[in-house]
Amino acid sequence: MKVGKNIVGSFSYKEDKEDIIRELNVIAAREGKHRSEIIVSLIEEYVRSHSSGNDSFKLDNWQEDPDFKAVPTILAPTQKWYSYLNDCDKDDLTKIAISAKNILKQIEYYRKK
Repeated sequence: MKVGKNIVGSFSYKEDKEDIIRELNVIAAREGKHRSEIIVSLIEEYVRSHSSGNDSFKLDNWQEDPDFKAVPTILAPTQKWYSYLNDCDKDDLTKIAISAKNILKQIEYYRKK
């Protein structure tokens, strides 16, 4: 059981969303969870996905630089990296390998500190 005090918050929604909120209540009851647990976990997921270091980019990046490549974040799930690397050509794979080696060198340096 997690320790700490609960903070009470609220949110509002449009009337046309009542059905989805009702369904959330049904799902929460079926899973033995509180609605707030589900909402907080969704908020955590949203923040992880949209905080710095995420892999969303503005379309302007490609307009301004046709060679711009969106690379998964270093902590992205392994499957995302497998998918990305599968679509890379040999030059891109070489560049990524060089960057990965440099990162590993830095990690070893900081581990020894």
